[in-house]
Amino acid sequence: MAIKFDGDFTVATSRADAYAILSDTEKFAPLLPTYVSHEAKDDGTVDVKIKVGVGKIRGVGTVNLELTEANPPERAAYLGKGKVMGSAFNLNAGFTLEEGGPGDTKVVWQGEVTMFGKLVSLAGGMIQPVANKEIAKLIETLRVALSSDAEAAPQVEVITEKPSEEAKPGFFRALINKLKAIFGG
Repeated sequence: MAIKFDGDFTVATSRADAYAILSDTEKFAPLLPTYVSHEAKDDGTVDVKIKVGVGKIRGVGTVNLELTEANPPERAAYLGKGKVMGSAFNLNAGFTLEEGGPGDTKVVWQGEVTMFGKLVSLAGGMIQPVANKEIAKLIETLRVALSSDAEAAPQVEVITEKPSEEAKPGFFRALINKLKAIFGG
């Protein structure tokens, strides 16, 4: 099963700064939405562990990433081979950086993942929508990380109100409240 993806976005940062993040696996890997860890190898590649889930099928996958194209500040491309839940996949992904206006960079991204094995036979048609959702999360995370505009960061709503006495908490809310009481949260 092959999944292709592509698109672009513009950020308020220089091509050199964007390239510095996109071409460095140590900086790039932690931006993955389901990132677990990474480990540099002696051969210059990096093993990246990510959480993977399709429906009720969940696990941790490992992909060995190699920066195969490094043309500063214009292009960075990766090849990867990975394993997840009894299946294997190959990945190629690249970023082309174009001038997007004064101080802006247009990031054009494209790639393809080819999967084969048990996960494909078990999850089949559920893989494409999940992959599209995860790719969209990754691209949004990259857009925010590459932006020098603080207002580009997603806003997180913090709820500080405690539930009213009349509100009857459900089982999980009651459990959370009990744990907070025990551990001082």
